[in-house]
Amino acid sequence: MPESTLIALTIDSAGRVILPSAVRRQLKLVTGSRLQLAVVAQRIELTPEPDAMASVQGRSGKRAVLPPSGKPSSAAAAVRAERDRQDGGV
Repeated sequence: MPESTLIALTIDSAGRVILPSAVRRQLKLVTGSRLQLAVVAQRIELTPEPDAMASVQGRSGKRAVLPPSGKPSSAAAAVRAERDRQDGGV
C-alpha cells in the first residue's frame, strides 16, 4: 500500500476507529501493538512504537501465553524462564 493512500475511517460511539487489515499487515501491527498519536497542523498522525512491538511479540515473534499455576508468580521471572527455554537454556 503506497504511503500517500487516503482511507476513509468512521469513528464509533466509543471514539474508536478500525485500521484496515492491509495497513495492519504492512506495518506489522498485531493485537496489543502500541501507537503514538500526535495532532499536527489539524491532522492526526499515528506512529507504531517500535520498542513496544518487541515487548509484545518477544524474540520468536509470538506472544508468550503462560499456563495457569494457581500460585502467585512473577511475570518478569516467567518471561525470563520462557526466553531461556526458547534460547535452549542459555
